[in-house]
Formats: sequence, C-alpha cells, structure tokens
Amino acid sequence: MNTPPTNDIPDSLKRLLDVSGAEISFDRPIDHGSQYRVTRGPDAATLNVYTTGKISTGGKASLLLELLEGWRLAQAAEASAGERRSVKAAESDGTPRVGTDEAGKGDYFGPLVVAGVRVLGKEAARYLREIGARDSKTLSVLGARDLARRILESMIGAENTRVVVLRPREYETRRRAAGDINKLLAEINVQIFGELGAGVELFVVDEFAKAARSYIEPRLSPGVRLEVRPRAEDDVAVAAASVLARARYLEEMEALSEEVRFELPRGATHVLGAARRVVEERGEEGLAEVAKIHFGTTARVLEAQEKVRERGGRFDRSS
Repeated sequence: MNTPPTNDIPDSLKRLLDVSGAEISFDRPIDHGSQYRVTRGPDAATLNVYTTGKISTGGKASLLLELLEGWRLAQAAEASAGERRSVKAAESDGTPRVGTDEAGKGDYFGPLVVAGVRVLGKEAARYLREIGARDSKTLSVLGARDLARRILESMIGAENTRVVVLRPREYETRRRAAGDINKLLAEINVQIFGELGAGVELFVVDEFAKAARSYIEPRLSPGVRLEVRPRAEDDVAVAAASVLARARYLEEMEALSEEVRFELPRGATHVLGAARRVVEERGEEGLAEVAKIHFGTTARVLEAQEKVRERGGRFDRSS
C-alpha cells in the first residue's frame, strides 16, 4: 500500500508516527481540511487536519488514540502560549487591533451580549491598563458598571466600541437562522469587526467554541491576523470588551426583571422556580420574552405546567 501525501501534517507528528511504528493508511478531503486514518497493529484512529491549523482526533479508545491525543494537546498548549506571547508583543508595540468578548451565552434568562473594542496604539492600550481593564468575571456588579462607564467616556470613546444586544426573542430568531449558538456568535463577531476593523491588523477573540476560528477566519479580509483562544482577556482590548459586555448584560437583566416585577436569576442553575413563576403569570409567550427557550429548562417547566393543569393546581416554585 502506498502511503498518501502528508504535506499538511506537522513535522513533529510525522516524527512521532515514525518512532511509534504507526502509519497513515489513507486520507480523504473534509470541509476545510483533510482526514487521515492512522493505524498501528490492530489499532486505528482518525486525524483531522484543518487549514486553520486546528487538529482533532477520533476513534475507539486505544493506546494509539492516547498517543495522538497527547500530541494534539501538547501542540494546542504550545500554540496557546505562542498566541499569548504574540498578543502581548502586539500590545507592547501598539499593533492596532480589535478584541471581542460575550456575556449571557450560558445564562437562561436575559440577552446575549457581544462587545468589541478597538485599540489604536500604545497610548490607548496603556490607558486601559491604568484604569483597570481586566476580565469582567473578577469585578463586582458595581465595579463592572463603573469601569464600563470610564471606558466609554475615556480616550477610547464610543467610536471605538460596539455592543450588540440580542434580547431573547431576537436571539432565538437569529440562533435558528444561524443553525446554532456558536455560528451566531461567529456572525456577530464578524459584524463587529466589520464595523471597527478600519486600520486594524489584529483581531483577538475570546474562544467561544473549538470551531470558532474556522467560522470566523474565512470571513475576514486578507492581511488581518486572527487570534482565537480561551482566556484571551489578558489582551487589554478583549478585557475592555469583556467589561462592556457584562455591564450591558447586567443592565438588560435589570430591565427584564422590572418587566416581570421580580428579580430574574443569572446563570443556568436555580432558575426553575423563576421560570415557573413567569409561565404561571405570563404564559409561554411571556417566558419567550425573557428566557432563551431552547435551553432544556424550558421543556422541564412546560412539562410541569401541563401536569399542574391536569391536576387543576398551581406551580410549586420551591425548586
């Protein structure tokens, strides 16, 4: 059997296959890359190599699969470290860039909020560092709001920021049209970059899905460098976007709570009681105004409502 071409497989993986006695038995094209079948004795595994540089593994549990997965994780860690160094260098040398982050993706109640901040030069980056721009999860409610106000009123200014808010009904409409939440997030990220990207060389995205890069990269203009990684808030543009997104999410949650006349909980746990109360007082349509109804919580609430109707009683909101 002739070994198929392996031009897009990293040299470090080729060396690993050689020393471990594994070989590639065939390959085939897949969307945005190639899939390889790797065999060693009775063991077999698949290896997907994408044009973006991402690599994934698959197959039944075996020592071969463990070998490939260990290599993949080591490469991912090295790439992430390299990206952090690259972004830090970009910040220190003033590379013009846009950073984005989101809030509300995993919360049952409330909107999806995605924010973007454009940082043009060292002075703007230094100013954001000085006023304390950082991962909004480390800030209190009041702290996030105060820092968001200072960002918007500062030399950064509204012209270098964008905040996209999708309240639950619009969120559901756009999520269905996109196909899933991660593709919707990619659309919004590309939209924000389209509005802020003039004169920008680098786009830094806090990773919202493993496939985020493959969703976004094909839709960017040539010459724009894309960095997608978890915990990207160590870049000051992403940190500032994180603050703006969270502050706006909190503001929207307050408004929705006023509409239903009680405080809606944040997060995705301990929300059943509140959801049941909304349905009891405002029906399914009322729930669709304040909640991401594709979450499994909705089915549980509506099933409980149906049982209550059958008994002719009222909801138990205690759980």
